[in-house]
Amino acid sequence: MNKNLFLSLITGFIFLCLITAGCITTSDITGPETPGPLDPIFGTWTADKLTSQGYEEYYTMVFNEDGTGKVTVRSMGTELTSNFTWTKSSNLNYQMYFEIAASGFCQKNTLVMNSDEKTCSVIDIEFTKS
Repeated sequence: MNKNLFLSLITGFIFLCLITAGCITTSDITGPETPGPLDPIFGTWTADKLTSQGYEEYYTMVFNEDGTGKVTVRSMGTELTSNFTWTKSSNLNYQMYFEIAASGFCQKNTLVMNSDEKTCSVIDIEFTKS
């Protein structure tokens, strides 16, 4: 066999091995991974609060799995909605980030979940998971 042909075959074989190396994953051998339990923050949370002026405010917060969310506040016939992003900072603590477009700054609030994972509080408002 010609030396150049032999080297070309070896080089081609190594090239094929390298380009197919990423095609087999451990899940191909062991099966797909079983997803872990969902974070308890995911979903819809509601609250109502009597203000010092004597009227009710109603809150709805929705936490999405992709780290985004939306809060809606209804008060005195007006409804305001704001989007936020969130991260988990520890076992029962979360950071919520609200961008205030008009002013160009970001407001950060800390949400603390109770150990029952059915109630939480943020800025002195108690929420219940719906």
